[in-house]
Amino acid sequence: MRARLVIFGAVLVVCGTAPGAEPPAGQPKGTTGKVEAVILYRGQALVTRLVPVEEPAGRIELLVTGLPDQVDPDSLFAEPGDGIAVRAVRYRARAVGEDPREAVRKLDAEMEAANDRLARNQRLQQVLQQRLAYLDKLENFVPPTATLELARGVLNAEAVRTISLFNFDQRKAAAEEQLKLQAEERDIRKELDLIAKRRNEIAEKSSREEREALLFLDKTGAGRTWVRLSYLVNSAGWSPAYNFRAGRDGGEFRVEYNALVYQRSGEGWNGVDMTLSTASPALSCQAPGLAPFRVALGGGRGVPVQPAQTTEQVETQVRSSLTRRNLAEQGQQKAGGRAPQFEYNWAMNVAANDIQFIELASRKEALHVLRQAAAEEPSVSYRLPGTVSLASRHDHQLIRVSEIRLQGRMYYVAAPVLTGYVYREAELTNTAEDALLAGPISAYLDGRFVGKGEIPTVARGQTFVIGMGADGRIRARRELADKTEGVQGGNRELGFKYRIVLENFHDSPVMVRVQDRIPISERETDIRVTLGEMSEKLSEDKVYLRVERPKGILRWDVEVPAGAAGEKARMIEYNYKLEYDRNLSVISPAASRQEDLQEEFKAIQDLRIKK
Repeated sequence: MRARLVIFGAVLVVCGTAPGAEPPAGQPKGTTGKVEAVILYRGQALVTRLVPVEEPAGRIELLVTGLPDQVDPDSLFAEPGDGIAVRAVRYRARAVGEDPREAVRKLDAEMEAANDRLARNQRLQQVLQQRLAYLDKLENFVPPTATLELARGVLNAEAVRTISLFNFDQRKAAAEEQLKLQAEERDIRKELDLIAKRRNEIAEKSSREEREALLFLDKTGAGRTWVRLSYLVNSAGWSPAYNFRAGRDGGEFRVEYNALVYQRSGEGWNGVDMTLSTASPALSCQAPGLAPFRVALGGGRGVPVQPAQTTEQVETQVRSSLTRRNLAEQGQQKAGGRAPQFEYNWAMNVAANDIQFIELASRKEALHVLRQAAAEEPSVSYRLPGTVSLASRHDHQLIRVSEIRLQGRMYYVAAPVLTGYVYREAELTNTAEDALLAGPISAYLDGRFVGKGEIPTVARGQTFVIGMGADGRIRARRELADKTEGVQGGNRELGFKYRIVLENFHDSPVMVRVQDRIPISERETDIRVTLGEMSEKLSEDKVYLRVERPKGILRWDVEVPAGAAGEKARMIEYNYKLEYDRNLSVISPAASRQEDLQEEFKAIQDLRIKK
């Protein structure tokens, strides 16, 4: 590989010229170049522009204009073409735009006039409310007065009629006036909002910055050559998404590997060579240093023993420390100066210290979460074929990474203690050239959508399991066939017999993995559980025997004939016995154990779907 000359750009923010002014005389020639390549990371992108250099030999100052809003000023560097050397790269921001003072004064005058009209409108609405309050008093005065005069025999009916009609007329006029004033207020407020938006637009235009890179070059030849200018941008990234397509008989699975991309950097990428990467952009050439891990003793007699941490607490601390370490690592990889590199490097050591203290202080049973949390996603890169165009916009965009063919084996899974539905699953081996990253999937069977799911990160050569939806033509149910109770010495004995019924309405036999469970005791000396006779032999799958069988999970791999239903249904029968002190009762584990039990279940599931 040929050596590359990489010059890192120091930040030089120029306090631009006055709005509306052109750059001073003698400014270097400006060019935008063309974006030719992009490495898209998970939260940033490394953009490379090909910038032509056509000036004669000698020392050149070349200005690359139109850098995007989301550019990282510290990340600029350049790589030279033939016959040219890069001496330095500098970043600068220059204010551009027109003088906004006259336009702003005009809008301010319009806003003041609109505010005056709004104040007048609100005052008229207050007067109107006072008129309505007066009419309320008049209305409340007439009925009692009329009643009193009627009792005295001196009622003036004409006067009552006149006052009542006056009241109604006034209320009608007030209602119409109120509607008119409210409509006028809405119009004035809309006008004020419009003026404010126009004023903000003018202010934004007047304060807009032109972001530029100034390249200092030495050119030895007279011909046309080029420089590659590269920089990091924020607000860009990607995540994997998959479509798994299979025929009803399984066998071969077509996997469409897609990338959901967000690109809000402020510049368009048209016809670029694109690489998707899960690594972190590394611009620092300095490796991090390792500090000594110092420990000491504390406490002593009389100091209360700290309670053991739960698995969840250990996991929370581990993930927090790993997050801090990873963030510091990303900072260290991009830092160009000695001082910031040292600060990030020290932060990495502090986070690593916290993780090692967790290893020292935590229970052995809780440390398995350390292995799981610390398992990093593999660093892979995908060079996309052809060129890609991505506009800078707010919504996500979808691009195809690759299409691969994987061999798999389809089967059915039934757990009738949980549900009567029987689900399809497929066991596949990743024979692709690269790892499959964790991400959402959409599953299709015979061209029909069957559901959504998610796959973990799968290394090359590793086996994994995906769901392919429920099959309504296969059913499963679990029945308690018999229960016996008795006392043997000081122990109570309970016997249970279960029957699992499988029905297949397909025209061909199907293989079903049937799962059930028997109790397991928190302490084996308290409750004895004995598995009795079974009509079918338990599965001999090695992963099942190692992971699930010791936890009381039962699994049978059986073939269910075509048309097996009703009296012809496929059945599995088994029984087990419980023995325990007759003075005690069987209860659920304490609530404080639920978090550990949930973590145990998660570990079993993780091992089941990725082997």
